Amino acid sequence: MLSYLLALGMTGSLTARMKYGPRAGGSAFAHRVLLAGLLFMSIAAPQVSANDSSAAERRGKAFWLALARDCAIPAGESAAHLMNEAVSLLGSRDSQWRDDVGYGVVAACVYQARRLSPDERRSLIATLTANLRQGIGETGTDSVLVRSFSALDLSILAALELVDPVLDDGGYRQLLDHAINYLHEERDLRGLEPGIGWIHATAHTADLLKFLARDERFTAADQRRLLEAAWTKMTTPGIPVWTHAEEERLAASLLSVVRRTDFDSSSLDPWLARFVTLEQQVWTQAPPDAARLDAAQNARRLLQSFFVLLSMPQPEPTPGQAVTQQKVLATLQSTRR
Repeated sequence: MLSYLLALGMTGSLTARMKYGPRAGGSAFAHRVLLAGLLFMSIAAPQVSANDSSAAERRGKAFWLALARDCAIPAGESAAHLMNEAVSLLGSRDSQWRDDVGYGVVAACVYQARRLSPDERRSLIATLTANLRQGIGETGTDSVLVRSFSALDLSILAALELVDPVLDDGGYRQLLDHAINYLHEERDLRGLEPGIGWIHATAHTADLLKFLARDERFTAADQRRLLEAAWTKMTTPGIPVWTHAEEERLAASLLSVVRRTDFDSSSLDPWLARFVTLEQQVWTQAPPDAARLDAAQNARRLLQSFFVLLSMPQPEPTPGQAVTQQKVLATLQSTRR
């Protein structure tokens, strides 16, 4: 089912709905509003309980896999109730429950079949957003599963916002803030885990940001925030070299920024300069510091993945994309070892 999301990222117009929205302020007032929003969402979001998970499992996998194929809602059943049951499985250690059901059913019924009303979609967004905070800061525990796969489900809803929006400006901004905060705060960076399967929190959050960055409400300030978030995730000391294509998924979110009609390629210059500086710093001592070397390796891989995506002939490159491609290439040449 993960391949469906990647395919989803290649469809639709990247330049649709991309005018400036309200600018994000950095004031203390804005910070208080965000904190209030976090509190409200934790209170107002429908709570997904263990009972929901048990009820979902009692229906059996055959029921859910059939629903994921065609979203034929049985008589007497509510699509919204079934979605709540499905997302209750996002924290399951069984990869089929969380991926084929927790993700697959939402992709089929919410995105493809459009079975939810606007209010029901907003409620589901609130539930999934609240999940991003469950056990945040833990590493090596199963709590990461519900966080990571909630981010993946939110990417479906963010993609749907591009063609059929139900969030007002405040709702969109809360979702974007939660997504960027979650990228910063998630400490469990496992990719593919034996006995569990895919965890991949960084990749799933990148998928969410990829669609949020295509929205008309994504501002010039947000473009800089996303560039900063990607840099930080790649280069924070102590983060090991990524091994499960996380840098490719983050590069796809950056491509969404570059392809916007309001993208200013000059804003990329100070960001790219940091890659050269980091590479130079690595070799100021011999042997190099291992943590700094890992950070530089992650940074180079992000740039390499970014360059590949910028060079793709489809979708047709934008003027900003062509300029950025040359700038990224020059930066890669400056960081060759």
